[in-house]
Amino acid sequence: MSGGAGFNLPWRTREAVGIYPAHEGLALVRLGSADGDGRAWMVTESRMTETPCPTPLDAAVLASAVCAALQNAGWEKLPLALALPAFEAETEERTLPVLLTGGELREALLWDLRAEVDEMGKELSDDVRLLCMPLRETMPQRYWTARMEGARIGAYFSAFSALGLALRLITVCPPEDNPLAAEIEAARDPRMPWEDESAGDVYKPAVYAGLLVRAGKMENLYWAAERIRVERLRPYAAVLIAAFAAAVFLANVAADLASCAAARQARDHAVEELALRASERRQMEEITALRVDVAERERILTAFMEGASPVRALLVHLGTITADGVRLTSVRAEHHGLRIEGEAVNYATLAAFMSEMEEDPFFSAMLTVEQAGEERAAPEAPAHIRFTLRSDWL
Repeated sequence: MSGGAGFNLPWRTREAVGIYPAHEGLALVRLGSADGDGRAWMVTESRMTETPCPTPLDAAVLASAVCAALQNAGWEKLPLALALPAFEAETEERTLPVLLTGGELREALLWDLRAEVDEMGKELSDDVRLLCMPLRETMPQRYWTARMEGARIGAYFSAFSALGLALRLITVCPPEDNPLAAEIEAARDPRMPWEDESAGDVYKPAVYAGLLVRAGKMENLYWAAERIRVERLRPYAAVLIAAFAAAVFLANVAADLASCAAARQARDHAVEELALRASERRQMEEITALRVDVAERERILTAFMEGASPVRALLVHLGTITADGVRLTSVRAEHHGLRIEGEAVNYATLAAFMSEMEEDPFFSAMLTVEQAGEERAAPEAPAHIRFTLRSDWL
């Protein structure tokens, strides 16, 4: 349940302007600290517009009229307090069995009011806001109350704020016997020259509102802008808390998703790096194996070349032996042995070839005929000698 009147104003100021939209016109009074300590305030100036204020009041129209009057007086930068006529609110006296103060009084009166409305089969708006104060010397204890809808109160604060005016609080004119009655009279003395006697008591509500600006005054007697905003949000507290929790949850989920995405990206990058390094490692292994293979081939080739050099020399040497009618078809080196195969046109030609080889010092032993015989490629073709010779060579 809500409907609070306000709370202690957190600021401490030296001056304020009280405003009261009377039927005669707009009453404004400027109050300030007389002794410099901010505790005793006096009225220093006053203004009364000539244009009557319409009823019921319109927040935007009132704010515009107040702004013009303040600018004419040069007071537009001062803190403001607005006292609404009693007919702008629902005022009544209510009874409670005990004397209460502060927030307990306001809540108790709201419960009592709600119970009464429920018994009548009606419903009290959750947006109702209450002002209250105990009446003196009443038994059982009676209280003066004034109530308005929070939306309407908020409209006044919004209209003044839109024009750059610092409206600190809103109150409703209480009965004459209010807790600030003595301070109001003290702040108005002496009444001349600031107060027009023809205005009568029209300035009293403005003085009352201005005195409430001082820090530490009764919180049940005014509505403050901050309190109104908090109270209007209270019915939606559960929804706001749920929305906030959902937003926090979604933010955490988004953060987790982003973290997972970053981790996945880092993992994929690591996998790519590992794959690249594995590929490079395989390439290095292949290159190393290739180098080993090349080295081995070079070793084998070197060994072969070292062993094959005499064979090349033998072939070159055999090429220098001239023997017409002899064709060598195969030369094979077996250790230090030599096996030569070939063809000769006849035995005489073969014998001449063998003689030339035997006389050559390149060979270390006599040639021996392993095989020799006539062959014909075709019956009508001339015969030739196919032979195989063996010898040792240096």
